[in-house]
Amino acid sequence: MAYPRRPAAPAILFLVSLTAVFPSVLVVDPPGGTTTPNLPTCKNIDFGFVYTECDEDNNRWRVAVPTKDCQGGAVPAPKLAPKCGKTCEPGEYLDIENTQDCVQCMSGQYSLGGGERFETWDKLPPGFDVSVEDEKYWEDEEANCTGSYWNPVGPFVASPGDYCYSQLTYSAELKKEGYLNFTYSMASSDTFFHVQVRNEQCETVEAHDSDPKATGENKWDSIMIPLQAGHNIITWKAVGLSAYTEKRPARVFISKVIVMGLDFTSKCTACPPGTYTPSPGHSQCLPCDENTISAGGNSECKPCAETEYALRGSSQCTEKKPCSESDYYKHYDYSKCHQDPHETTVTYNWIEPTICMYGIQGAVGRPKNNKTACPNCNPGMELNSDDGSCKFCKPGQFSDGKDPCKKCPALTKPQEMMKFITWKEIPPVMKTICLSNEDDDISCGTHKGWVPAGDHIHSGENYADNVYLILTLEAQFQMVEGGYYEGQASAVAELNFAFQLDCHADCSLYFVEELENDDPQIIRTWLGATDNMQVYKHKIMTTTPRKFSWAFEKRDPEKEADASIDLRHDVARIYNITVTNVANGGAVYCAPCPEGKDKQCVTCSDGMYYSNDTKKCIPCALNTYLSANKDECIPCGPGLKNIKEKVCYSDCKFTLDDHHYDLSPLQGFHQLDTSSSFTEQGNRYFKRYNISLCGTKGELDTVCTSNRRSYAADADETLNSLLCRSTILPSSKSSDEPISTQIMSIGDVLLGISHENTLHGMIDNITKPRADGQDLKDIRFFYHSPHITSGCPAGRSTIITLRCDPNAKANGSLSFIPECRDGTCDGCNFLVLWTTEFACPSCSDKDYMEIPGECKEGSQDLTYVWKENKICVGGESLPNKGSQECVMPVWYEQMPWYAQYFIGAMVTFGLLMLVLIVCCWKRNRKLEYKYSKLIASANGELPAAETCALSEGEDEDDVVFQDGKNKGKAFFNKFRFKNGSGEKELLNASDSLSMQEGF
Repeated sequence: MAYPRRPAAPAILFLVSLTAVFPSVLVVDPPGGTTTPNLPTCKNIDFGFVYTECDEDNNRWRVAVPTKDCQGGAVPAPKLAPKCGKTCEPGEYLDIENTQDCVQCMSGQYSLGGGERFETWDKLPPGFDVSVEDEKYWEDEEANCTGSYWNPVGPFVASPGDYCYSQLTYSAELKKEGYLNFTYSMASSDTFFHVQVRNEQCETVEAHDSDPKATGENKWDSIMIPLQAGHNIITWKAVGLSAYTEKRPARVFISKVIVMGLDFTSKCTACPPGTYTPSPGHSQCLPCDENTISAGGNSECKPCAETEYALRGSSQCTEKKPCSESDYYKHYDYSKCHQDPHETTVTYNWIEPTICMYGIQGAVGRPKNNKTACPNCNPGMELNSDDGSCKFCKPGQFSDGKDPCKKCPALTKPQEMMKFITWKEIPPVMKTICLSNEDDDISCGTHKGWVPAGDHIHSGENYADNVYLILTLEAQFQMVEGGYYEGQASAVAELNFAFQLDCHADCSLYFVEELENDDPQIIRTWLGATDNMQVYKHKIMTTTPRKFSWAFEKRDPEKEADASIDLRHDVARIYNITVTNVANGGAVYCAPCPEGKDKQCVTCSDGMYYSNDTKKCIPCALNTYLSANKDECIPCGPGLKNIKEKVCYSDCKFTLDDHHYDLSPLQGFHQLDTSSSFTEQGNRYFKRYNISLCGTKGELDTVCTSNRRSYAADADETLNSLLCRSTILPSSKSSDEPISTQIMSIGDVLLGISHENTLHGMIDNITKPRADGQDLKDIRFFYHSPHITSGCPAGRSTIITLRCDPNAKANGSLSFIPECRDGTCDGCNFLVLWTTEFACPSCSDKDYMEIPGECKEGSQDLTYVWKENKICVGGESLPNKGSQECVMPVWYEQMPWYAQYFIGAMVTFGLLMLVLIVCCWKRNRKLEYKYSKLIASANGELPAAETCALSEGEDEDDVVFQDGKNKGKAFFNKFRFKNGSGEKELLNASDSLSMQEGF
């Protein structure tokens, strides 16, 4: 009798471990051994088989393992197994018990072979684990991260959607090279999503890492990552990166995970309910058709009764109810509209699949088919003579939708737009789709999205509750330049639409904008039913091609569905959509244009606008620029200039408040990084600002790059702006390139330069004034980016404050405002402080003085020195030392100024005293004369005179007191002087005059 080869040492150890796990089992009954009472004797059917670990020769053994509590019996002997590394193909399993070879799965079962598929997330499947890296990811965030884990919620597993570093991990032992394939959804890029693969030494396999991009709201994408043989630890990491918006970061949803390259599968898996496999060897199960069901593990699906229905992929039938008006819909056949008599056939069809009973008591029947006049096309379109559909007018033509397109009149040009007010079909620039978290074919049915309904388009009825119904419009715009007026960005186009939500549960309508080569952005979300029709207007700020999407969701998939509420007829309705200034639409009307040769329209050159008054192109004045509509010229902002350029700009040389500034040494590219944020395990990230203060004549010469790739072959994304920001995640290896992601523009246009802290509604009330007491004003550069997001409905703005510091040489220092983390307090408005010597005024002749030297030989030297406390940079230099002829100043100029003022004051005082004396003397003489008259009139005679005779040469008239030439002479005749003999004499006339001159 041949005995099997003795098991290798690893197998012996394995058997020992089995006795530890199953102590009640006696693998061998030793002679005289004991048994455990009350246990049955083991039979052959009570044993299963497993393989031991591989030895150094890559061999292993098959050993028996009891599947239930028993004792004794004949234990199957160990058997040499196939070499390690044996795997099976999809649809097969390794028959350990019998052939030890790969065998096809039976009907009603499936197998991935050497792989695993996870697509049901009622709970975390075996092998998966969740964790959170630290409890406070942001350094100053007070949120508690305890409990911030990935959460299984039925059709998918979801990240927590917060600022904690949450991880979902799966460990797999691959026997050969394989791959990881997973399906995910992430609405926006405000969450950093990273997939990391590590080997058994916990070393990261960088080539297999992936940074999946945002898919957009309700959209799904799949990523495949190659895996190496051996132990692989797969980690999905998610963390919110922006804490400056009230909306929480986007959650990551994973609906399906497939890992291939694993060890053999020892048994096949039964098909889940609602699915089947009709023949052996299937790697996945097929959904049951409509009105058929499967309880699971079946090779075929059973049909429902005539009075029952079942949606595709159902596990049970549902009783049909009597049909009502909501169970059928109108259908217009427009294929004959291009033929006379321009009528269409209106048919009434049951909504598929039919889930109601008709022809029974209480059921409503379908109306009879009828004919009606064909509806008009939408404005800017005409009827297609081939198939009755509508098409856009050709370039140079226009239409109101009723009549065929025709050429624009002379000296007019078409105004192209999209204006959808009639919904007889899906317009040629629109598409519709139904998406599901599970299987599109199962949940979406035969219809694939929104349905035209004459005066509106609706999201469709009778869809499953867990689907997303998406309507997409692609728009391209005519090349016009946006502008700013009084600080407000002027739109290059506008989109308007009117809608209504008719639903019972917590339905949602998402309006999403996706620019070319950019992540989708949710512009607006509406929750719940709307009582009336609502109108929403969205401004389009750039001419970048883009897609607009309307996504309708009947209920929140994260909440448990209420089976008592019928959501089959919940819909969103859109009545009209208008998009202006498009390049892929049709002209609704024609507008006047400038006249050229032969009565042809001409296009005004750059820097010129068309005047409706003169019917000519008029050039814009200096330092003005053309508006977006090209109908007027708008003044540039303060400190900016424009010379036949499309936009206003600064060359970093300007004048404010009679002070000239030259910041040209600061031109070029500058970087400013925030402080790092660290996680508990040492991972860090920071924000990086790229700054071009003045740009190059308005050109966006600053570049931010995102090297975040879903696949290694993907190219880097770049963004051009004056100011932009990115998030940097340094690699753990210094030789590796850091990850750059979340690039955004924070300044596309320089609006103005000012000393004030506000301009056109932008205001900086946070930056503190200088504290050194110097009378120097800060310079502020005001920037704006017109890109609108849900968190920043007015776009983003940046104010850079430049502060004069003569000691801050060269570029000086860039810093953030301490009060705002990472340079912003709200995620929309950014503040930067730049201290530099070049923010000081340029030097001029007012900043130095001239000092003349000593006069030698008719000339003197001139020396020029800066004034005390000089604060200026560049500009005029000190003049060279010179000379000039001596000029002797007049005597008073040689005195100090205070001496000159003193002498002038004394002379003025003397003159005032003289005038006062003269006035007093005149008044006294008059009083004396009046007194003499008064005495004469009282006594009848004059008082006696000292002498009766007149002095020699004295005239009798001299004693008459009257105003005249002799007043002065009479005054001096009063003075008597003694001659040499001692007698008193009156001064003669000549003496009187001499004395008067002496005075």
